[in-house]
Order: sequence, then structure tokens, then C-alpha cells
Amino acid sequence: MKKLFCAFACMVMTSSTFASEPNAPVCGPLADNATISQFSKTMPLKPKRVVVLEFMFAEDLAALDITPVGLVDNAYYAGWIGYDSARFNGVPEVGTRQEPSLEAIASVRPDLIIGVGYRHAPIFAALDRIAPTVLFQFSPDMEQSGVQKTQLDWTRTIFRTIGCLTGREDRTQAVEAKLDAGLAHDAQRLAFAGRSGEQVALLQELGLPDRYWAYTGNSTAAGVARALGLSLWPSKPTREGTIYVTSADLLKKPDLAVLFVTASSENVPIETQLTSPVWRFVPSKRAGRIALVEPNIWGFGGPMSALRLSNEITNKLLALPLPPR
Repeated sequence: MKKLFCAFACMVMTSSTFASEPNAPVCGPLADNATISQFSKTMPLKPKRVVVLEFMFAEDLAALDITPVGLVDNAYYAGWIGYDSARFNGVPEVGTRQEPSLEAIASVRPDLIIGVGYRHAPIFAALDRIAPTVLFQFSPDMEQSGVQKTQLDWTRTIFRTIGCLTGREDRTQAVEAKLDAGLAHDAQRLAFAGRSGEQVALLQELGLPDRYWAYTGNSTAAGVARALGLSLWPSKPTREGTIYVTSADLLKKPDLAVLFVTASSENVPIETQLTSPVWRFVPSKRAGRIALVEPNIWGFGGPMSALRLSNEITNKLLALPLPPR
């Protein structure tokens, strides 16, 4: 199994090499990795001082049992992701996700910087002067070879790549096995309860009047729903994996269950969350098929966020009435 994994992500390459150590396994070829948008010519071998410029990568490091030496927006990680938050207590904050501080990054003396292309491409050269840098493409193309990929597929590839870059291939495989086992267990629970094939929407509250993100057919939520044997609405893929919806968009969805990611607390009464007068006519609301989801189930995380999302979707759906027959 390990040999097969390394065949995917651990070959020696010419387009990006690692600091020398005889016969050491190295990640390769980064130039052939579709999830990577930019990378330095030389990569460190088993870096120990990693700076991450996006929450997903912080979660990935935590799952690999690595504590970064620098993290952007550290104060907000717990609220958006929440996985292993205590690990990041005291980790220096190196600016924001939108505007990392080059001075702060340099001050923690990283030997690897991990960022995201759509935000950090303009400062790649400056980051590269501080330390070897890898920028990932945040989402896949909406269609590849006629097969729709989801952000779950994409983030798992990113996770494997980070595992290889940091020399944690064994840990990577263990985390992915845990995710697969969790998805399979939740799928069995839903199937046993006769909920397979049910249509579900995952809405993210944005603090806007009757305007929400709905995670779409190429999102991580869609990948999780697919693994659980569910159908995520809306199914059409979008560039970011989300689309704006209002309560009026749900009026003609009689069989839909709505899981509503609140920005406040899942313990707040649902009536205080759904304030538009249109909601009282929405079939899912009338049938009691709406559930609040805790706020830090973030739809753009890594494997552990996907596992939490699977558990949450399963638990909330099983607590709701069956769709009308």
C-alpha cells in the first residue's frame, strides 16, 4: 500500500528537487500535480518550521501532527475550522489570509511556506525569497475528462501532497483511512434508516437578510453527500462550490431537508435564524425538516472537517422526520 502511495506522490523529480540527503524519499513531480499552481525550485526535506497562509492547510498539518511556526488569522481558526484548536495556542500570527505579513513570516524563520494561488500568487516571489514556497490551487476545474470532481477529491489530493512534502506519508494514509471508515459508517447508518437517496441542502448563514450560501454539486459537502448516498441540492457545479440562495428558492422543493450552518449557535432557536416571512411557506420548514448546524463546520476544510461534516449531516438528518410520501 505504501509503495503504491509513494508511486503517486513520492518520486524523485527534476522540476523541483529537495535538499540533499542520500537515498531519502522525496516528493515529486510538483510540476505534474494539478493541485499546485506555483512552487519553488528547491524544496526542503522533511521541513520542521512550516508557515501556513490558509486555514485548510493548518488543519492538514494538525491532522499530520505538525504544529506550524506561523499561521494567518490565528484568532479565527477555532471559529471557522475548530479541529485541534488548542494546538495553535501561542502560534505566532503572520498577518491575515488576504494580506500576510512578509516581515512576520520572515521573523519565524520558516523552512517551508504553504499558501493558496488565488490569494498569494502576487507575493510568491517575495515569499520564495524568505523560504521555499508552495501555492495550491484552491478548487478543481468544474469538469475533468467528463467526470465531475468535488472539492473533497481535491482537498484529499492536497492533503496527500502536504503529507509527502513533510515526510508524513504513513500518517497521511492513517488519516485517510479514518475518513473513509467514517464515511462508510455514516452511509450504513443512513441506509439502515431508509434515508439513502434523500435530497439535502447545506446552507451557510452569511449575516445577510434572507441570503445564504448553498454548497453546490462540486463542493466538499457534495463529495461527502455522495459518499453517504445522499443527493445535495443544488447539484449544478459552480466555480467556488457555492451559490447564493434565498428562502424563495426553496418553495418548490417539497422533499428537501435543509441543514442550516448558523453564524451564532446551534442552541439558538431556529425561529430567530429564519426571519424572512417567506420561510413559513417553505415545505421543509412546514414539515419540520430544517436543522441548525454548529458554526465551525466549515465547507472548505481538509479531511478532518469532511469527517465532522459527514457525522453532522448524518446525525442531523436522522433526527429529522422522513420526507413526505
